[in-house]
Amino acid sequence: MATAFAPKAKWEDSEVKQGAADWVAHYGRTTPGAAALRNHDTGETRTWGELDDRVGQIAHALVHALGLTSGDRIVNISDGDLRHFELQFACARAGLVWTPLNFRNTAFELASVCRDLRPALMITDATWTNLAQAVVEQAAIPRMIRWGAGQALDDLLDPAERLDGDGAIDPDAPLQVLFTSGTTGKPKAAIVTLSGITWQALNQAQFCGTAEPGAHVFLPIPLFHAGGLNSLSNPVLFFGGQVTVAPRFDPAATTAFIGDPANKVTHMALPPVMYQMMADSAAFPQADFSTIRRLICAGGRLPDSLRDAYAAKGVGFMTQYGGTETGPTVTSMNPARIDKIRAGSCGQKAMHVEIRLVDEAGDDVPQGQPGEIWVRGPSVIGGYLGPAATIERPEGWLKTGDVAWVDEEGFYYIVDRVKDMYKSGGENVFPAEVEQVLLQHPAVAEVAVIGVADERWGEVGLAVVVPAGGRSLTLEDLRETCDGRLARYKHPRHLVIVDAFPRNVTGKISKQDLRVKYRGSKSA
Repeated sequence: MATAFAPKAKWEDSEVKQGAADWVAHYGRTTPGAAALRNHDTGETRTWGELDDRVGQIAHALVHALGLTSGDRIVNISDGDLRHFELQFACARAGLVWTPLNFRNTAFELASVCRDLRPALMITDATWTNLAQAVVEQAAIPRMIRWGAGQALDDLLDPAERLDGDGAIDPDAPLQVLFTSGTTGKPKAAIVTLSGITWQALNQAQFCGTAEPGAHVFLPIPLFHAGGLNSLSNPVLFFGGQVTVAPRFDPAATTAFIGDPANKVTHMALPPVMYQMMADSAAFPQADFSTIRRLICAGGRLPDSLRDAYAAKGVGFMTQYGGTETGPTVTSMNPARIDKIRAGSCGQKAMHVEIRLVDEAGDDVPQGQPGEIWVRGPSVIGGYLGPAATIERPEGWLKTGDVAWVDEEGFYYIVDRVKDMYKSGGENVFPAEVEQVLLQHPAVAEVAVIGVADERWGEVGLAVVVPAGGRSLTLEDLRETCDGRLARYKHPRHLVIVDAFPRNVTGKISKQDLRVKYRGSKSA
């Protein structure tokens, strides 16, 4: 059964709880001429004043022209566009719930999701109309409408009819339903509130610089997950900055855009594989990154060779850790601590987050010992929607399923996923620890280790490797790299060479797919 969303609460005067501010209305009043949104490919732009007008008109149309009521859900399948943010803010103003869907999935998969969501409206664009229509038919969604210049949604807008952002917004009402990236199992529908997004913005302010004047995010990744929406974009918009959206990631075009100081791009967040594609592009040697303040790297390990390629152009990477359910930011790296960055840390905990590292019994582990990360704080979601609606939260702590250790200065180091761990001869092996060592071999460009069945040891490691520059590699080469660095039971016993890895929408290697293909010891 799907979780029912209650209508937006009407708070009594006697209640202490207060509403959240309407960001768009605020900046529409205070900095109406400042840039807010831009579409890289079409050149379409919005100032904060224009965005406030558009959000008001869209909110009015959703409620009065399309008949939606507080708590109703909207799904949309579309290319990345500035209208994603318009719709998000219109839903906040009108008390509606928005779910952007992954257009890489099939109509069958998306219809299954929508049967849990029970949306009142599908919004799509010209590119994805056929897929959206198939989902509407299979999931019995009452209505579909297209957005874009000259499309039906825009035709409903009337400058004389708008919902103003003068009233407070319920901060704890569901605003987004975002699906987890699903590297270890079926994606879950995380319920995100405006309050959670606001606290995420505050968590990003210190080391990520989202509150600094002139912040400008370039966003060339899909807008149906938290990485695109809530990692940097919404935090920068919360502080009145600018977001430029690109419908598709093109390595050369991305490098050229952020590498042109005239565009004044200050921030970007991508996984390592995309930064590598940029470094390999023809535009990289000429790129001038002098306006870049932060290049955030998440979703994978950053090889020293890639770090050095960008350092030679005067820009460094900032590592963070988090997930859809956590805001996403849990830890953030001080860019000045190059020693910790080089050591592989993902940073210290964000200001408004609590972290515990616990063992299998739920007890705190000693400093320096690996334990599962439990997180608590106002940016952490309260639950999931649909069949996975139950969420285990002992005393408010969210079990992340990730394993880390912390040093004496409070810098965290991710070890692995709990579900990725395997046992060899009764000993725990965390593949990420092995992968970090294997990446030191010059012939290894990328690597993933999974546990596979073994008659003698129960499980042993299989290393799946993408070689660097067409170089040859043997299992003996890998095991020699591990000598003196890892216990023998952690050394891989098998090797598979591949041209590329299966990945999810955020660029992470899908170990679930690798386990299925190579008969790994875990497939869920």
